[in-house]
Amino acid sequence: MQEYLYDSFYFTLSRLNRNITRIADESFKPIGIPPSYGYLLLLINEWKELSPTKISETLDIKPSTTTRFLDKLQKLGYITRRTEGKYSYISLSPLGMSKLPEIQGIIETLEFKITKMITAKVSERQKVVFTEIADRVSEKVKEAK
Repeated sequence: MQEYLYDSFYFTLSRLNRNITRIADESFKPIGIPPSYGYLLLLINEWKELSPTKISETLDIKPSTTTRFLDKLQKLGYITRRTEGKYSYISLSPLGMSKLPEIQGIIETLEFKITKMITAKVSERQKVVFTEIADRVSEKVKEAK
């Protein structure tokens, strides 16, 4: 590989993201939803009811992406929407609730698989650094808007 690729944060992090995404997509394939939907269902379960705005902020995704995710999950019967005036609130349907144990199991297996792949090279302390970097970049992107 060319040296300029190894020296590039963008390329290195993109390559890491692509590979982790492949692993996650494969892990979620048996239940027919992407990993992002699984994490979204867990988030909704944690809060019991959330607004689309809060979902966008928490997952650091655009409102249009949140709407697309929610439309798909509603079509699958995993969520319900409640409207109060101009505000809407999202909660899990009974079907969505029934999927949680399977989703949690997939996520635990996924985390174990990824950790096993990198654990010899990345310590828990370094994992925190990755999270801090992601937070810092996210904050800077929001500030630039």
